[in-house]
Amino acid sequence: MMLLYLIVMWTFQVVLFLIGVLLAGLSAHLGGGLIALAFEIDELIPSAIIFFAVAALLGWIGNRLWPEGWLGNPLL
Repeated sequence: MMLLYLIVMWTFQVVLFLIGVLLAGLSAHLGGGLIALAFEIDELIPSAIIFFAVAALLGWIGNRLWPEGWLGNPLL
């Protein structure tokens, strides 16, 4: 039963991670060009900044909402 719990927990975390990466990537793709145009700099730098800022924000939100009482967290 514990193995099933760990498999479900890993699957849930992988799905959340993929959603976060896709959201951060989409934000960087849509916003990076606008910031690059506004500051007249290369598009890669603002895209990377937006990607990591969104990823950090999602990680912070996830850390604040993650219940501390959950046992068997494979990432700890």
